[in-house]
Amino acid sequence: MLFAGLADRHGGAHARSALALYLADDVGRVLSRQAPPAVRSQLRSGTAQLVHVLAVMTADAGYASLSQHYFHAALSLAHDAGDRRVYSITLRAMSVQALRLGFRARALSLAEAAMNTAGPDKEPAAQAFLLNQRALARAYHRQDREARADLDTAQAQHALATGPPGPFTMYAQAGLHFQAAQTLLVLGRTHEAIHSWEISLRERTPDQRRTSALTLAALADTELGIGHLEAACQHWSTFLDLYPYLHSARAHQALVSLRQGLRAHQRQPQAAAILERARAALLPPSARPLRRGQANP
Repeated sequence: MLFAGLADRHGGAHARSALALYLADDVGRVLSRQAPPAVRSQLRSGTAQLVHVLAVMTADAGYASLSQHYFHAALSLAHDAGDRRVYSITLRAMSVQALRLGFRARALSLAEAAMNTAGPDKEPAAQAFLLNQRALARAYHRQDREARADLDTAQAQHALATGPPGPFTMYAQAGLHFQAAQTLLVLGRTHEAIHSWEISLRERTPDQRRTSALTLAALADTELGIGHLEAACQHWSTFLDLYPYLHSARAHQALVSLRQGLRAHQRQPQAAAILERARAALLPPSARPLRRGQANP
């Protein structure tokens, strides 16, 4: 999907308003026309997917309340279309956002609802997608055994899945391992989490700047947490290579976390150099010093 790819390349704030205008103008006119029931269902299902992507982009742009409005609109469209897959995947995305905002009980409730909505005949790709999120929500509730069981089942189901990766088709390997790493970290399996994030990073394509940057940030934070300053600085350095090309609230939050985490080590030359680069990255674009060797836009 074009807009999902743009968000992964540049961040959710990039092209978000273009998608909103497209939905309000072109798609709105198409939905208002008379059409056979089967065609109307297809149109509503496709529109639900676009609104879902808009919700994800809006959340990444830093507008949590507005993104909730779009998520609920996507649910309504998927319900009208009778599309259980898109409905359940949207519930899953809402669970992801609830966790990021600190609403853990709500996140688990949404993850459970996503599983129930998908029904007993959900295919392996959907199983992997939904179970991985429920695993993370359960881990935050100290349901360690259940979380690990969900994680193992998600990976087994993903191995059985077929089809092209996409937000409504099948988990990419990079996404599967990123989410698994989050769960492993919450379960206290730090070194396993690092290994899973490293696999996720290797699976990223060069144009997946946003997800690559977020993976690097997670790796750096985790390495720093166990005292591996050199490894953390290496990951932060690569993160900072990508950061200037991103329009993402999550990437900005990662940059803030970078500065907070490294301040205790600012007397170390490698940490001091990263902190200086981070300080420059927070300046307005016109005030940033030019650097050689950055990633191509």
